[in-house]
Amino acid sequence: MSALAALRERLNRLGSAVEDPGVLPLALPPIDDRLPRGGLALGRLHRVAGTGDDPAGAPATGFAARLLARLQRRGPVLWCAAADDLYPPALAALGLMPDRLVLVRPRDEKGVLAVAEEALRTKGFGAVLAEAAHAELLAERRLQLACESHGTTALLLQRRPVAPRAGKTAASAAVTRWAVAPAPSGGDAGWVGPARWELALTHSRGGRPGRWIVETEDGTDRLAVVAELADHATETLDPARRLAG
Repeated sequence: MSALAALRERLNRLGSAVEDPGVLPLALPPIDDRLPRGGLALGRLHRVAGTGDDPAGAPATGFAARLLARLQRRGPVLWCAAADDLYPPALAALGLMPDRLVLVRPRDEKGVLAVAEEALRTKGFGAVLAEAAHAELLAERRLQLACESHGTTALLLQRRPVAPRAGKTAASAAVTRWAVAPAPSGGDAGWVGPARWELALTHSRGGRPGRWIVETEDGTDRLAVVAELADHATETLDPARRLAG
């Protein structure tokens, strides 16, 4: 399987404008072990979707923001959304530095996807995030092709669960697809602990899906894997969890 994945990746790179930009390890061994080459493929499209009953999609937004914070080390990052509810100080608390973050607010999702594609074809960005609840497969393919122009990574954020449109399939051009839902806090009755999410890698091209309970660390882009989930059952939470850097 690893040889097949490597061959597929090589074929995908034929005709690309740049060399393979490598991977970004998440510093979470249980998750990195399921990603090809031990990390998030750079210069590729990745989709993050909210699940569960959180109407604001905070877990999905928080996970995407932490990924973007890691990617800003490669250059300024662009966050493109039609909504006006982003709070820059909160993004800064997650590690997104104001001098490395460009916020763009197009009129609608069509404009979001157009701006994101143009930004990916513009040299200099470390990553581009586009918020779109209804990105068609063709639009995702255009974003993926734009990623290859300069090896820039793209995140497609869908904050809330959205039912597929009639006659449409759930196909995606993203090389990884993530689903993020809120999970009960680890605090006892007298203390509310750090926020926890149920993080699912539902698709990984050349890798293996998986599900975990992860814990956030406020004010940083760090996460900790608290438990790995199997067969939709929560395993015993390990108190000696590993912090991610």
